[in-house]
Amino acid sequence: MRRSAAMNNLLWYTDRTRYEEGTSRCARKRYLTYHAGGTGYGFIARRESLPLATGLSVHEGFAQLVAVLRDHNRLPTLQETRVIVASVIGTYVARVEERGYRGILGSDETEETITEQSALIEGLLRAVVLRVLPWLHQTYQVLSIEEERLHFLDCSCGSIALDGAAHIERGCTGKALMLRTDLLARRRNSAQLAYFEVKTTGWESSAWAEQWETKPQLALGTLDTVHRFGGEVSELYIIGLNKGRRQRDRYDADERRRQLSPLCYGYLRPANPPLQNDDWLPAYEWINDRGETKRASKAHRRTGIWRLETSDWPTWRAYLTANPDMTASEFWIQQLPASVLDKVVFILGPMDRQDVQLHSLLGNITGEEERWQDALWALYAGLQQHPWASVEFQAMLDKVVPCSWACRPFGKEHECEFVPVCHRHVGWEDPIGSGHYQPRLPHHQPELEQAIARGLLPEHAAAPEEDE
Repeated sequence: MRRSAAMNNLLWYTDRTRYEEGTSRCARKRYLTYHAGGTGYGFIARRESLPLATGLSVHEGFAQLVAVLRDHNRLPTLQETRVIVASVIGTYVARVEERGYRGILGSDETEETITEQSALIEGLLRAVVLRVLPWLHQTYQVLSIEEERLHFLDCSCGSIALDGAAHIERGCTGKALMLRTDLLARRRNSAQLAYFEVKTTGWESSAWAEQWETKPQLALGTLDTVHRFGGEVSELYIIGLNKGRRQRDRYDADERRRQLSPLCYGYLRPANPPLQNDDWLPAYEWINDRGETKRASKAHRRTGIWRLETSDWPTWRAYLTANPDMTASEFWIQQLPASVLDKVVFILGPMDRQDVQLHSLLGNITGEEERWQDALWALYAGLQQHPWASVEFQAMLDKVVPCSWACRPFGKEHECEFVPVCHRHVGWEDPIGSGHYQPRLPHHQPELEQAIARGLLPEHAAAPEEDE
């Protein structure tokens, strides 16, 4: 896109997340996240804690793995998998180092957390290679991965079928829904299309699984496929990746929070030389290949799988002798029984396309964005007369974008990041100036380019990966 055209970008951008934020969670949270502040693109809490492995890390690796299927019509080789896994872990570790957790803030505890989260990333990606990719490759031809695109809800220039660049050239002031397709594929020997969303969770349950059939995310993923790929989506899937809960281990005296996932921790009975070697088990309880329920003994204690590297467990040593390049995580994933892996990676679907919902949803979003345009113009006018922290402007906020006060829907540890602002803690009068918040950098490329073209963000700005 030429810079002169980009500077003429008058489109109104929205996405599913902010729509759901404003309608299902809290209008004030949407305003603060996406519209408030000096840039007009919102602000977010400044991230100062040790970053954990997020869904974005896994998406990055998943996209690279599936790209092999799309580009070469085959599964990734062992070497390709190792390179991709190492690259994603390297990106995660670089984020850690940027925050100083391998410098002045480093400690034995932070190093162990970094190792734990690296094992989680590797475990999830290798589980995908074992449990998802063979079925996906056999059944489907991959068409699109992590593709960013626009769907125009309305248009002022009279050319709604044109791409985004053409609308910008014409000075269009229409509304564009920013979409990012996780995975679109076509059934082999068929015209049927299937849409896949990759979702990480630490709280997998029947309620979590049941929500997806009516969630807008899946419906929106089916938009424009006839125009782009010559067919309609008839199958919807969720690829679920369970990270395990991050909590304190009640059997551990130090009360540290750990990622309680079988991808990170096994059960070790330490060696007693010369009578016995180390013995590792995959979980406290599992079902073996014969359908028998097995349990670890009281002598087995939860232990990080990275401890395998110095373990004398004969099974591990035999594998390592045969394959010196094998990592502990690579070995461990191969040893996990199916009953354990089934809870780590699973596929929900096929679910039907919700045509009635989709038709209604597009009208819902269009109307909601019109209301937000009116609300933001009113708030802009209010800020010309009254400062942000004034009684007058705060009263206007209460009327135009009210708080839901659902600040802790998942408990205190996961409370809304804007509690200090809405509950008026010290520094709420100037969220960014207080140092507690920073301007949001848009994650979708069209909105990021718009902000840069308007001079509101530096030319080489890149959206940071947010912690989950």
